[in-house]
Amino acid sequence: MKFDALIILCFSLFAVQNVRAIEFSSLVTQKGIIKFNADKIMYDDKTGIYDAQGHVHIEKGNAVVSAQKIIFNSKTEDIDAQGNVNWAVGNERINADKLEINLANQTGVIHNGYINIDNGTYTIKGKVIKKLSNVHFIVEDGSLTTCKCDLDNPAWDITARHIDATLGGYATLKDAFFKVKNIPVLYIPLATVPVKTNRVSGLLIPQYTYSGLNGFTISIPYFWAISQDQDATFYFDAMTKRGLGGGGQYRYALNEKDSGEFNARYFKEFIAPYKRDRFFLGAHYYQDLVGGVFSKGLLNYYSDRQYLNDFETLLEQSSVEYVESMFTLQKNFNDADAIGSLIYLENMWAPNNDATLQQLPFGSISYFPVRISHALPLYAEFNSTIENFVRSDPSLPKGERYGLIPGIYLPFTLGHYLYFNSEAQARAYFYNAGIYGIYKPGNILSSHLSAELSTKLSRVLPIEIGTLKAVKHVASPFVSITSDHSLISNELYGFDEVENTPLESRIVGFGIRNSFIGKTKPYENTVSYPVIGRFDISSGYNLLKTAKTLTGTTQDIKPFLPVNLAFVLQPPNFFNTNINMSIDPATMSLTETTVIESTNDTRGDSLALSYSYLRSMVSSANAYLNFALTQHLSFYGSANYSFYDRSMIQAVYGIKFGTNANCWSINASFIQRPLTPNLNTISVYLTLTGLGTIGH
Repeated sequence: MKFDALIILCFSLFAVQNVRAIEFSSLVTQKGIIKFNADKIMYDDKTGIYDAQGHVHIEKGNAVVSAQKIIFNSKTEDIDAQGNVNWAVGNERINADKLEINLANQTGVIHNGYINIDNGTYTIKGKVIKKLSNVHFIVEDGSLTTCKCDLDNPAWDITARHIDATLGGYATLKDAFFKVKNIPVLYIPLATVPVKTNRVSGLLIPQYTYSGLNGFTISIPYFWAISQDQDATFYFDAMTKRGLGGGGQYRYALNEKDSGEFNARYFKEFIAPYKRDRFFLGAHYYQDLVGGVFSKGLLNYYSDRQYLNDFETLLEQSSVEYVESMFTLQKNFNDADAIGSLIYLENMWAPNNDATLQQLPFGSISYFPVRISHALPLYAEFNSTIENFVRSDPSLPKGERYGLIPGIYLPFTLGHYLYFNSEAQARAYFYNAGIYGIYKPGNILSSHLSAELSTKLSRVLPIEIGTLKAVKHVASPFVSITSDHSLISNELYGFDEVENTPLESRIVGFGIRNSFIGKTKPYENTVSYPVIGRFDISSGYNLLKTAKTLTGTTQDIKPFLPVNLAFVLQPPNFFNTNINMSIDPATMSLTETTVIESTNDTRGDSLALSYSYLRSMVSSANAYLNFALTQHLSFYGSANYSFYDRSMIQAVYGIKFGTNANCWSINASFIQRPLTPNLNTISVYLTLTGLGTIGH
């Protein structure tokens, strides 16, 4: 009996020695350092197993596991966690009732849990989730959604008996239901949806639209992820009233500056009355070359002048008058720029492009202002240009022009209140131009002198409205004089504004500039000083009563120049007003007007109105409205009205419904063009965040 008692005592001492309570914050293993904390930790020396309870926290690299109870095998790094389990690996967040994983390879089984992927962009729930790798999951009796909302009652989700999901690729769902607020809407026996946290190649969701001109249109895109800095998208298009087509778009971004995009679309029209080939080539790029030289390019080439009108639904794109293509080489020096360009314009409104003036090529060298005197604040600059003007029509002038424009500047302050700035330029342009291949020399030699004297007066107004605590009014009255004198002027061809500048002028200008600077406190202990308003008024007096025109005749010039008014009011968090007017003092009539008014509120409502008028030739009004009917439903619309045509050019009406978490939305719109009813377009599309858009 004594011998047996001794054996039992020795065994008890041995057991206590192998299983003991410990407390530490880090553990060094053969596979790395593991941080380990808990309210209570028991360790078995023989098996290497830790039994931790109460606020258990284990961390290794970018993986963190926490639970109420964890059994951890330090030899195999297997973890059995229970009770409020949280597992974070990179941008994945896993919550579960129970977790069986291996910390080394980050694989295992999740019981009654869910996974948040890509900062909550995707959420996968399941009764049993098998994590086979960092990107591969098998889910039994689970669901998938992109809603960042109540996981027990999401705005929408797709439930399935079996889900095989690969992050960065696709999820295959078997025996699935598409649900809205947990109500089954659509049964899907087999479906594949994207789960793309990174760019991968594959088919994108088709886009649909309808218009009276093109009929029903479907565009099926395919995305090709070439590399991290290159990708491409290819399209197959079908229009029920036109035919079939396709195209592609290639994009690259080698670094923050060097990037480009190239587009090509082709369409074969074989449905009466259309039977023709239509295409578009487009590109733009920026590229650093060698020796500090960089290149920029822009290409817009259309098969015909009706292309934009037929295939672009937005008014500002379909009604553009000129499209530009350009190629530029430029070198920036410390004190100068050198530029060489080829510029080609296509007049989309003219029957052909024969009369369009082209600059092929254009070159310039510009030296920045440099100080040339230590005694005076005197600066000098020099600009030179070389231009070749061409037209396809032989009866219109074309030729070359060379320009030399040196100048000096003298700015300084008189006392503490008066500011003076003066400028003197010599302008010399030399021509070799003509028509029908007969070229004659010509030149323009002129001088330009100007001087301005101004001051600044200011005071602070104690105005408090919301976050606005005070307003500083700065008034800057000024008076100026400019003089343009022509020394030689002959054989002019009207290429551009150089020749349209008055040959002789003596103008005294005057006016006042007013700025209103606010002091705002948008947040506690934060002060900002935005410009909340501006009001400028200016005019001038012409000291010359007559002037010689380009035709060689003379014309009377009214002594007082138009009165120009500019008014801007933009108080914080309220509305914006921008008004520009030009008034003829002789008749007191408006010659030019632009009015833009916009406002918005925290509810999401916004309203913008604009009106423009130009010398009785162009007069139009534009309006845009977005009205939040409810928290989720909004109505929007826009209108473009021409007073010259006395007709509505385009009107857009639409509704948009979205959820709080913006995990899905429906947008329906109708584009109406009363002058061209066949261009009316109906669009309806559904967006599921993270999965794509159905419609167009």
